[in-house]
Amino acid sequence: MALWVLLSTTLLSSLLSLRLWSRAVGFFHPYTDGGGGGKRVLWCAVRSVQEENPDLHCAFTVDDASPKSLAARALDRFSVVHLYRRKRIEEHTYPHFTMIGKSLGSVYLSWEALCKFTPQFYFDTSGYAFTYPLAWIFGCKVICYTHYPTISSDMVSRVLQSSSMYNNDSLTASRYLHT
Repeated sequence: MALWVLLSTTLLSSLLSLRLWSRAVGFFHPYTDGGGGGKRVLWCAVRSVQEENPDLHCAFTVDDASPKSLAARALDRFSVVHLYRRKRIEEHTYPHFTMIGKSLGSVYLSWEALCKFTPQFYFDTSGYAFTYPLAWIFGCKVICYTHYPTISSDMVSRVLQSSSMYNNDSLTASRYLHT
Protein backbone atom coordinates (compact mmCIF):
# COMPACT_ATOMS: atom_id res chain seq x y z
CA MET A 1 0.00 0.00 0.00
CA ALA A 2 2.80 2.40 0.88
CA LEU A 3 4.45 1.69 -2.48
CA TRP A 4 1.18 2.48 -4.30
CA VAL A 5 0.86 5.81 -2.42
CA LEU A 6 4.49 6.66 -3.19
CA LEU A 7 4.10 5.82 -6.90
CA SER A 8 0.82 7.74 -7.13
CA THR A 9 2.30 10.79 -5.44
CA THR A 10 5.37 10.68 -7.67
CA LEU A 11 3.27 10.37 -10.82
CA LEU A 12 0.94 13.18 -9.79
CA SER A 13 3.78 15.54 -8.88
CA SER A 14 5.58 14.81 -12.16
CA LEU A 15 2.37 15.45 -14.12
CA LEU A 16 1.78 18.71 -12.29
CA SER A 17 5.34 19.82 -12.99
CA LEU A 18 4.62 19.38 -16.73
CA ARG A 19 1.75 21.86 -16.49
CA LEU A 20 2.37 25.10 -18.34
CA TRP A 21 0.64 27.76 -16.32
CA SER A 22 0.27 30.11 -19.26
CA ARG A 23 -3.18 30.70 -20.69
CA ALA A 24 -3.26 28.35 -23.64
CA VAL A 25 -5.69 26.18 -25.55
CA GLY A 26 -5.07 22.74 -27.02
CA PHE A 27 -7.43 21.57 -29.75
CA PHE A 28 -7.28 17.77 -29.83
CA HIS A 29 -8.42 17.08 -33.37
CA PRO A 30 -5.86 14.65 -34.81
CA TYR A 31 -6.81 15.06 -38.47
CA THR A 32 -6.73 18.81 -38.97
CA ASP A 33 -5.96 19.25 -42.66
CA GLY A 34 -9.21 17.97 -44.18
CA GLY A 35 -12.23 20.03 -45.11
CA GLY A 36 -15.19 17.96 -43.89
CA GLY A 37 -17.85 18.86 -41.35
CA GLY A 38 -15.73 17.99 -38.33
CA LYS A 39 -12.95 20.21 -39.61
CA ARG A 40 -15.39 23.09 -40.04
CA VAL A 41 -16.39 22.67 -36.40
CA LEU A 42 -12.72 22.71 -35.41
CA TRP A 43 -11.84 25.81 -37.43
CA CYS A 44 -14.96 27.67 -36.24
CA ALA A 45 -13.98 26.87 -32.64
CA VAL A 46 -10.40 28.02 -33.29
CA ARG A 47 -11.65 31.24 -34.89
CA SER A 48 -14.07 31.93 -32.02
CA VAL A 49 -11.40 31.39 -29.37
CA GLN A 50 -8.92 33.55 -31.27
CA GLU A 51 -11.46 36.35 -31.71
CA GLU A 52 -12.31 36.36 -28.01
CA ASN A 53 -8.80 35.64 -26.68
CA PRO A 54 -6.08 36.39 -29.24
CA ASP A 55 -3.39 35.60 -26.63
CA LEU A 56 -4.35 31.91 -26.37
CA HIS A 57 -2.10 29.69 -28.49
CA CYS A 58 -1.76 26.03 -29.56
CA ALA A 59 -3.18 23.14 -31.55
CA PHE A 60 -2.29 19.45 -31.75
CA THR A 61 -2.06 17.62 -35.09
CA VAL A 62 -0.96 14.24 -36.42
CA ASP A 63 -1.39 15.08 -40.09
CA ASP A 64 1.46 14.61 -42.51
CA ALA A 65 1.08 18.27 -43.34
CA SER A 66 3.91 20.19 -41.74
CA PRO A 67 3.22 22.96 -39.25
CA LYS A 68 4.49 25.34 -41.93
CA SER A 69 1.90 24.23 -44.51
CA LEU A 70 -0.87 24.26 -41.90
CA ALA A 71 0.18 27.78 -40.98
CA ALA A 72 -0.32 28.82 -44.59
CA ARG A 73 -3.87 27.50 -44.41
CA ALA A 74 -5.22 28.59 -41.06
CA LEU A 75 -2.81 28.38 -38.17
CA ASP A 76 -0.65 31.44 -38.75
CA ARG A 77 -1.73 32.94 -35.43
CA PHE A 78 -0.71 30.19 -33.03
CA SER A 79 1.68 27.28 -32.47
CA VAL A 80 1.25 23.73 -33.71
CA VAL A 81 2.47 20.74 -31.72
CA HIS A 82 3.03 17.88 -34.14
CA LEU A 83 2.11 14.43 -32.82
CA TYR A 84 3.76 11.30 -34.18
CA ARG A 85 1.66 8.44 -32.77
CA ARG A 86 -1.22 8.72 -35.25
CA LYS A 87 -1.11 4.97 -35.94
CA ARG A 88 -2.62 4.43 -32.48
CA ILE A 89 -5.99 5.86 -33.60
CA GLU A 90 -6.28 4.36 -37.08
CA GLU A 91 -8.69 1.49 -37.81
CA HIS A 92 -6.16 -0.67 -39.65
CA THR A 93 -4.01 -0.80 -36.50
CA TYR A 94 -6.79 -2.77 -34.80
CA PRO A 95 -8.29 -5.39 -37.15
CA HIS A 96 -10.02 -6.87 -34.08
CA PHE A 97 -11.61 -4.92 -31.23
CA THR A 98 -11.34 -1.71 -33.26
CA MET A 99 -13.48 0.52 -31.05
CA ILE A 100 -11.65 -0.24 -27.82
CA GLY A 101 -8.28 -0.22 -29.60
CA LYS A 102 -8.89 3.22 -31.09
CA SER A 103 -10.21 4.52 -27.77
CA LEU A 104 -7.16 3.32 -25.85
CA GLY A 105 -4.94 4.52 -28.70
CA SER A 106 -6.46 7.99 -28.37
CA VAL A 107 -5.40 8.05 -24.71
CA TYR A 108 -1.85 7.20 -25.77
CA LEU A 109 -1.91 9.94 -28.44
CA SER A 110 -3.33 12.42 -25.93
CA TRP A 111 -0.54 11.47 -23.51
CA GLU A 112 1.98 12.42 -26.20
CA ALA A 113 0.17 15.72 -26.80
CA LEU A 114 -0.12 16.65 -23.14
CA CYS A 115 3.51 15.75 -22.41
CA LYS A 116 4.64 18.03 -25.24
CA PHE A 117 2.30 20.86 -24.32
CA THR A 118 -0.15 21.09 -21.43
CA PRO A 119 -2.77 23.74 -22.12
CA GLN A 120 -5.11 25.35 -19.65
CA PHE A 121 -8.08 24.42 -21.87
CA TYR A 122 -8.27 21.06 -23.68
CA PHE A 123 -10.81 21.15 -26.54
CA ASP A 124 -11.77 17.81 -28.08
CA THR A 125 -13.62 18.18 -31.37
CA SER A 126 -13.14 14.57 -32.51
CA GLY A 127 -15.08 12.55 -29.96
CA TYR A 128 -12.16 10.92 -28.15
CA ALA A 129 -13.94 10.80 -24.77
CA PHE A 130 -11.43 8.36 -23.27
CA THR A 131 -8.89 11.24 -23.28
CA TYR A 132 -10.89 13.49 -20.93
CA PRO A 133 -9.77 11.94 -17.62
CA LEU A 134 -6.14 12.15 -18.75
CA ALA A 135 -6.49 15.83 -19.68
CA TRP A 136 -8.11 16.44 -16.30
CA ILE A 137 -5.22 14.67 -14.51
CA PHE A 138 -2.84 16.98 -16.35
CA GLY A 139 -4.76 19.91 -14.88
CA CYS A 140 -6.68 20.98 -18.00
CA LYS A 141 -10.24 22.17 -18.16
CA VAL A 142 -11.91 19.84 -20.67
CA ILE A 143 -14.25 21.24 -23.31
CA CYS A 144 -15.73 19.08 -26.05
CA TYR A 145 -17.91 19.12 -29.09
CA THR A 146 -18.44 15.70 -30.63
CA HIS A 147 -19.22 15.85 -34.33
CA TYR A 148 -18.74 12.11 -34.86
CA PRO A 149 -17.99 9.95 -31.80
CA THR A 150 -15.35 7.23 -31.91
CA ILE A 151 -17.88 4.88 -30.29
CA SER A 152 -21.53 5.39 -31.15
CA SER A 153 -24.74 3.52 -30.37
CA ASP A 154 -25.01 2.22 -33.95
CA MET A 155 -21.50 0.73 -33.70
CA VAL A 156 -22.29 -0.93 -30.37
CA SER A 157 -25.55 -2.27 -31.81
CA ARG A 158 -23.66 -3.84 -34.75
CA VAL A 159 -21.33 -5.53 -32.29
CA LEU A 160 -24.24 -6.84 -30.20
CA GLN A 161 -25.96 -8.15 -33.36
CA SER A 162 -22.69 -9.78 -34.51
CA SER A 163 -22.82 -7.80 -37.76
CA SER A 164 -19.65 -7.85 -39.81
CA MET A 165 -18.42 -4.45 -41.07
CA TYR A 166 -15.26 -2.43 -41.53
CA ASN A 167 -15.06 -1.82 -37.76
CA ASN A 168 -16.18 -5.33 -36.74
CA ASP A 169 -14.58 -8.04 -38.89
CA SER A 170 -16.32 -11.35 -39.57
CA LEU A 171 -14.01 -13.44 -37.34
CA THR A 172 -14.66 -11.21 -34.34
CA ALA A 173 -18.36 -10.78 -35.14
CA SER A 174 -18.94 -14.54 -35.42
CA ARG A 175 -17.66 -15.27 -31.92
CA TYR A 176 -19.84 -14.05 -29.09
CA LEU A 177 -17.00 -13.87 -26.55
CA HIS A 178 -14.94 -11.68 -28.88
CA THR A 179 -17.66 -9.06 -29.02
